[in-house]
Amino acid sequence: MAEKKWQISVYSIHQLSKATKEVYQVLSTDEKDYAFKNRIILTKLLGVDGRKYISQKLVDSTRGVFELFLYYRIHPKPKPQWKDFFSNYVMEGEKIHDDLNNRNESFVLFLYQKEKKKLYVVSGGYGFFVIDKHIESDFGIELLSRIVKNKGDKILQSAKEIGLTSGIAGTFKVFREEYNFHENRNFGNVYQEILASMDKDILRELGIPSNEVKKCLVKNSFKLNQSLTFSEMINLVKSLDKLMEKEPKITVNDIKKIDPKRNSEVIKKLEREILDKLWKKKLDKEWLANNIDLRHKNFEKYVLADNYKFSGEVYDSNYLLLNKIIEKFENVNKKDFIKKLKTNSLRTSDSEDINLTDDTIFNHFIYEFIVDTKSYFLINGKYYEITNDFKGILNESCKNFINENYDNGLAKKWGNTTEGVYNLSYKGDNKTIVLDTITPENIEPCDILKYDDEHVYFYHVKKGFNGSMRDLTNQVLLAASRIQEDKRSDFKYLTSVYEKMQISDTYKGQVNTLEEFIKIVKKKPIFILAVKDDSTKNRYLKNIEEFASNIAKFSLNELVGNMRTLGVDFRITQIKR
Repeated sequence: MAEKKWQISVYSIHQLSKATKEVYQVLSTDEKDYAFKNRIILTKLLGVDGRKYISQKLVDSTRGVFELFLYYRIHPKPKPQWKDFFSNYVMEGEKIHDDLNNRNESFVLFLYQKEKKKLYVVSGGYGFFVIDKHIESDFGIELLSRIVKNKGDKILQSAKEIGLTSGIAGTFKVFREEYNFHENRNFGNVYQEILASMDKDILRELGIPSNEVKKCLVKNSFKLNQSLTFSEMINLVKSLDKLMEKEPKITVNDIKKIDPKRNSEVIKKLEREILDKLWKKKLDKEWLANNIDLRHKNFEKYVLADNYKFSGEVYDSNYLLLNKIIEKFENVNKKDFIKKLKTNSLRTSDSEDINLTDDTIFNHFIYEFIVDTKSYFLINGKYYEITNDFKGILNESCKNFINENYDNGLAKKWGNTTEGVYNLSYKGDNKTIVLDTITPENIEPCDILKYDDEHVYFYHVKKGFNGSMRDLTNQVLLAASRIQEDKRSDFKYLTSVYEKMQISDTYKGQVNTLEEFIKIVKKKPIFILAVKDDSTKNRYLKNIEEFASNIAKFSLNELVGNMRTLGVDFRITQIKR
């Protein structure tokens, strides 16, 4: 009888946590027999579900260099909520009223490479959820960097990217035709998932004979769109294991990942810096909101969650969630504060309370920081260094834009005052309207509006060229998109801006009629990012190298591209102190 085939995803278990280190230590010890490893040790990676997964006896638990351990579980599930939706509208005795419980089956198969002492996993059903904490988050991406020969190879069919800048947590792109990495380059984004094409030569290198091009999905796992027999699965894992011994042929992400095995002391130092900073800033809500993003490595499931659960509390939004979490640590000492960040979990679920994501608070952090003049990102427990070469490219890109698109329309000095007071200093000036805090549809058109015979200038004012630029650049793009859309339709949004201005004691009377206001905003628009540097040093945007925040530069660079796509004139200026 022919062997059955199935499409698999291959994962790799890291050696970074206490649990995985203990598992690897026992697996690599020859005197520990198979039964002990099977019953006692590997169930540690199955967490609380380890008692529910039953180890299965295999015909042969050894396949070449691999030692195999299989666990199986049946899941009873409660009646789904949607059944009650129909309950009053379906006749008694119909099948939908029966089967109040569902049953699902899951498995976890561990493949331990005895010679290289490396543990791989294949799972099915809900098996992935019990091993999710223990898998290498970029295993598939690392494999792809060793498979693709050149960044110019056109192999990209789609990509998911996590955004380190702007207000967009992540993007999903589908290409009309195959792209290469140069064509899809995007400052500030890191590949989380790639669908790539694998030609017959690559497939043969992976031990998969084929005369056809196949698709390969890489993320925290490696998956071919081809069903494999059990024996072919073993051969594929063996090929992937060999592949990981090789040096990468390309750099998939432009920022350099710091290898935790080869640079463990560096990572310990970086982690100390981060945790010390968080301890000092734990009560500074503005700093937390502006500098640290909270996202699970599976950002798509995370942002679509209905519930965010932490320490017995359930939240319905990710908005300011880190602030709410840290408030719970207010009365603990530094040691316990760090322990809670590193061990306490943040879980998400959908409307039917089915788990979507689960990881420690620390492993949700997206954070940029500087240590010993070097710039780093912490992304979901992984550390990345922003190389000098990459910083040079980014600085050059920003400098070219600033030099070619610098605006001198705001001549007043900021002085020792607030952003709101500075904006209001322009109220009453000729051909000027102040719109700070006017936000119909939660969209602020600008802080200061100026105009001449041909143009209308929308100034968005911000103190600080730092991590908070992510929010500001998103606000600029949102305002530009909404205003352009409104001018092509019924002026509903801009009419609301005028009406809110007229009912405000602060802003009313700057324009006499709605018709006059519409006539002004119908002019050719120019959007300007107006930044006041809050550093104690005298720095100038035209010398962009003087500014350390790469997130701010990423954000600016991304906004430039988005405004070009929108077809809107965009400029930048620096407000004098």
